[in-house]
Amino acid sequence: MIKAIIIEDEEIAAIRLQNMIQEVDGSIVIQKIIQSVKQAIAYLSSNTPDLIFLDIHLSDSNSFEIFSQLDVHIPIIFTTAYSEYALKAFQQNSIDYLLKPVSMESLQQAIKKFKKYGASQVPDYKAIFSGKHHYKKRFLVKMSNSLQSINVSDIAYFYSEDKVTFAKLKNGKYIPLDDTLNTLENQLDPNYFFRINRKYLTGIDSITRMYYASKSKIQIDLDPAPVEFNVFVSIEKIGKFKKWLSL
Repeated sequence: MIKAIIIEDEEIAAIRLQNMIQEVDGSIVIQKIIQSVKQAIAYLSSNTPDLIFLDIHLSDSNSFEIFSQLDVHIPIIFTTAYSEYALKAFQQNSIDYLLKPVSMESLQQAIKKFKKYGASQVPDYKAIFSGKHHYKKRFLVKMSNSLQSINVSDIAYFYSEDKVTFAKLKNGKYIPLDDTLNTLENQLDPNYFFRINRKYLTGIDSITRMYYASKSKIQIDLDPAPVEFNVFVSIEKIGKFKKWLSL
């Protein structure tokens, strides 16, 4: 018996997937359907299923938030309507990445792949894809009645304010963008940009100083100075932030 869970916030989609899984392979038992990141973190903190079927956009947040708070070593089959998260998904313990509506054929192949590789032999998709992935190098933005191309190398960091995303240039200017920080996080080279909290996606060269504001709170100074002069690394991201700095 293979113990599995479905993390999906749309009830109809979750039930459809559960029925398809049972039709493809009766040995897979869905132990629980989970609808939010918060519920998933609570469940996975004390349970270890053999396989996870995971949607990306959940009711309360992006499902990658689970991995920022838990060290998950369980094989995952992603099921999502968004193709742009594929590389980030494969950087986790991913078996496959299925686009909705999930077909019976693609589900069969994913489950077959899971049974072939098992929990300890998931293919190193990160190594496979990293060499082929092309990160964003420039943005085309509208400035009054004209268009301007902005090189990513000229951007110090990105931030969100009043539901609008801005790029802060190294020369101190700021430019509004159409993309969200979640989208940018998947488009930019993770060696140079890191999402330190829900409002800031910082470039490595923009950080001028880091220090502990308390035992569990890291404050950073950015150049150019941000709108918020006190910028902190989210507590749940401190570990990954330190690893990122030492790459």
